[in-house]
Amino acid sequence: MRAQGYAFALLTAAFFGAGAVLANRVTREIDPLLTTGLNLSIGAVLLATQLAVRRRPLVPRGLTGRDWIRLGFVSVVGTGLSLALVIGGLSRTSPVNGGFLIQLQGPTAVLASVLLLGDRLRGWQSAGLAVTLAGGVLVVLRDPGAGFTSVGTGDLLVLAGAVLAGLAFLPAKTLMAKVPALQLGLWRLVPAAVVLLPVLLLTPGPLRWHPTAGTLGLQLLLAVTNFCLAYVTLHLALERLRPWETASVLQLEPAFTVLVALLALGLAPTPLQLLGGVLMIGGGLLANRPAPTRGPAPATTPAPATLSAPAATPAPASRPAHDPGDGDPPPPVPTRPAYQNSRGTTP
Repeated sequence: MRAQGYAFALLTAAFFGAGAVLANRVTREIDPLLTTGLNLSIGAVLLATQLAVRRRPLVPRGLTGRDWIRLGFVSVVGTGLSLALVIGGLSRTSPVNGGFLIQLQGPTAVLASVLLLGDRLRGWQSAGLAVTLAGGVLVVLRDPGAGFTSVGTGDLLVLAGAVLAGLAFLPAKTLMAKVPALQLGLWRLVPAAVVLLPVLLLTPGPLRWHPTAGTLGLQLLLAVTNFCLAYVTLHLALERLRPWETASVLQLEPAFTVLVALLALGLAPTPLQLLGGVLMIGGGLLANRPAPTRGPAPATTPAPATLSAPAATPAPASRPAHDPGDGDPPPPVPTRPAYQNSRGTTP
C-alpha cells in the first residue's frame, strides 16, 4: 500500500512538473485565466464521463455536514481560490520569485500536519525536507546571476495561493475515507470552475485568444494530465500516505519540469539546476526513509517445571445474555476506518 502511495505521489509530481512546461507554451497564445477555466471544465467533464461509464454516482453519499464543509474548503478555497491567486500573482512577479513561492505548499502541508494532526517528524525527515526545498530553489534560480526581486503584491498573491493549496491536503486526506478518488476529483474541479467564472467576467479588457491547432492540442493534453489524472493520482496517494509524506514527494515538481523541458524542448539544464536536482532527489529519499525497526525482544529462559497439584476442572461457563443458545458470540460491529497520525492516535 505505501509503495503504491509513493508511486502515485511521484506520478502526480511528474504530471504537475510537465504541466509547467505545457502551460508555458499554451499561455503564449491563450490567456492564463482562459486556459485555467478550460482546464477545470475539461477535467470535470472527463471525470464525470468516467463515473457515468462505470455507473457510479456523481454526488458523494453518506457525508455529514462537516464532510461537506471539508469538501467545500478543498474545492473552493484549496483549488479555485488558490489557482486564481497564483495565476494573478505570477503575472505580477518574477519567474524566480513565483517558482520558489509555489513550492511552499509542500512545507505548509507538512507544518499543518504536525500542528493540527499531531504527526511527528524525526530529525532526518526534517533535514530531508529542508534539503529538498533548497534544491528546488537552485532549480528555479537556474543561473548564479539570477536573484530574487523585492517582495511585492504579486509575491503575496502567489504565497497566499500556495498556502491555501497546502492546507487543502488535510481535509482531502480525511475525505478519502468516505469519497472515492474520482468523485473527489470531480467535486474539486466543478466548484473551482464556478469560483473562477466571475474572475473571468470581471477581468478588464479582452483576454488573449489566438491559438493554433497545435496549441489547442497542447491545451487538451494539459487539461487531461494536470486537471484530471493529476488530481486522481494525488487523492490515491493521500489515501495511502500521510499528508506530509505526499507533500514531501510533490516537492520534486521542479526536477520533473527540468527533465520534461530537456526531453521535449531540448533545453539543457544548467550546472546549478543539475545540483538542485541531485539535492531534491537526495532530500526526498532522506525525508521518506522508513524509521528503523526495533529488534525482537530477547528470549527468556523458562523456569524449571515443578510438581504441583492437579488443576481443578473449571466449571462450565454460563451463557451470556446475548447467547442465542449455540454458544457463538454476536458478530463484531463494523467501524469506519479513521486517519491516525504518526503517534497512532486519531486527531
